[in-house]
Amino acid sequence: MTAVLTSALAAVDLDRTLIYSAAAAGGAEGLQVVEHLDGAPLSHATPASWRLLADLAERALLVPVTTRTVAQYERVRLPVVPRYALCANGGVLLADGVRDPDWDDWAAATAAQAAPLPELLALLEAVAGEPWVRTVRAAEGLFCYLVAHAREAIPAGWLADTGAAVTAAGAMLSVQGRKVYVVPAGLSKAAGLLRLRRLLAGEGPAPRLLCAGDSLLDAPMLLAADAAVRPAHGELHEQGWTGARVAVTAASGAAAGEEIVRWLLDRVG
Repeated sequence: MTAVLTSALAAVDLDRTLIYSAAAAGGAEGLQVVEHLDGAPLSHATPASWRLLADLAERALLVPVTTRTVAQYERVRLPVVPRYALCANGGVLLADGVRDPDWDDWAAATAAQAAPLPELLALLEAVAGEPWVRTVRAAEGLFCYLVAHAREAIPAGWLADTGAAVTAAGAMLSVQGRKVYVVPAGLSKAAGLLRLRRLLAGEGPAPRLLCAGDSLLDAPMLLAADAAVRPAHGELHEQGWTGARVAVTAASGAAAGEEIVRWLLDRVG
């Protein structure tokens, strides 16, 4: 990887930060579809946020940082094709759309610091037959997640017990809407993003880091940023989480996504 000259790196989570399901959009109207699944609309954004995101990509190095697998990420039709994207919670680097094999080696070694994936997966598969569970899956050979039929159907007691077991296994549990993620603690968006910034800087100064995200998996990335923003909804908002350099949007839902892009644009210079 060669060094990239840029003064600012804008690292942005996707789901419930930039793009929204119809249910998570908060009643916003006039949204455009940015993702389809099996021919049906899945994710949306305000037209203004998509237009402004293209402006942001011209003024900073825009890096999507998502827990999505590569296949899930590639379903999203961004207004520009980012030169770099971090998928699988920082475990996969796409450079010009091509998976970086050296990054795969780093991610595998990092994930190996936690319990083996089959052990983590077993914590979720133990309830796979429950009526509130829709599916349990492994992702990119690095982490796993459960999808419930509804967020309110996930038992609080099960979350507490599983969270304790996950922590003991050297991993992290995050609840994002109907999804429950179990991810090796070292395999974080922050670790991947900071590694990418070092590689891009080479021998030169590191670019200013601006970040946006809404979930517990985004928190270390937001804290590592020179400046960051989170929406007034989502996992972090529900916990009342904040940080010294972390702003919070006034809006929620898809309108917060637009506010986030405007916030980033105001800071890239």
